Amino acid sequence: MASLDPFRVFVAVYRAGSLSRAARDRHLTQPAVSAQLAALEARMGEPLFLRTPRGVTPTERGKLLYAQVAQSVDHLQAASAALRGSPAPPGPLRLGLTPEVLHGFALPRLAGLPGALHVTFGEDRALLAALGSGTLDAALVTTEPEGRQLTAQVVTEMPFALIGPPDWDAAPILPATLGAWLNARPWVSYSVELPVTRRFFTGTLGQRFAARQALIAPDLRAVVRAVTLGMGASLVPLFAAQEALDAGQVRELWPARSRIPAARWWLAQRAADEARPDLHALRGALQTGPLPDVIRVPSVPTRIRPD
Repeated sequence: MASLDPFRVFVAVYRAGSLSRAARDRHLTQPAVSAQLAALEARMGEPLFLRTPRGVTPTERGKLLYAQVAQSVDHLQAASAALRGSPAPPGPLRLGLTPEVLHGFALPRLAGLPGALHVTFGEDRALLAALGSGTLDAALVTTEPEGRQLTAQVVTEMPFALIGPPDWDAAPILPATLGAWLNARPWVSYSVELPVTRRFFTGTLGQRFAARQALIAPDLRAVVRAVTLGMGASLVPLFAAQEALDAGQVRELWPARSRIPAARWWLAQRAADEARPDLHALRGALQTGPLPDVIRVPSVPTRIRPD
């Protein structure tokens, strides 16, 4: 009976897009991976991958074989783990996300997780690259990963809140009047680009954003703190402002959260790790319970950034 190991190696290479990464995922040496892949290609009678300077690309025969065997290999991996009692992988669970998301959203949900958790901070691109290279086990990002190596599930949808200092006069109710009122006041933002804010102004308020930017700081905690100090208004994810709202340090100027699509957040992991119990527990913890005052609105896919 033929060994199933070459098929396991094949699936790992297909998902990783690299012999070296597949070797790391399978806990093998790269020569061992190369030898098993070469043996499988000899049995198939044609190449399964094309070698490139950046890794490997599946041939049409490789794509067909993957469609035929990937699910069976995954089921075999899960069955093997169950027979072993599903032992937890050695070492801490390595999670990547931004500091603000850890502080305002993730940390309260992760307190009950068993085992150690090591956190790395970064933006989506860097975190997904680290996940693909094997230096992270999971990443909480706003961008759905592309390719075969990584998979992701939506764990939450985060609405936005339009906030200002508590001592400001009441904001106008009518959108057109509100736009002019906000443009006459200072603004605090996360970035120069302001993609969500500009869409809110043009799409909801019907005018171009023209407020004076009093502070630009790539840290949502600093943005909210600046609003509490009276430096200006801002449009931020609700999780970042919730504490200050509850304490009365800022107030919602207008019910913008019901007019702006919530941002989807994805928990990404390597496809080869889908059966890991600790990653299932992590995903369950992050999906536990809604955010305070979440209003469900149609969410826009990927790449929504805080302003």
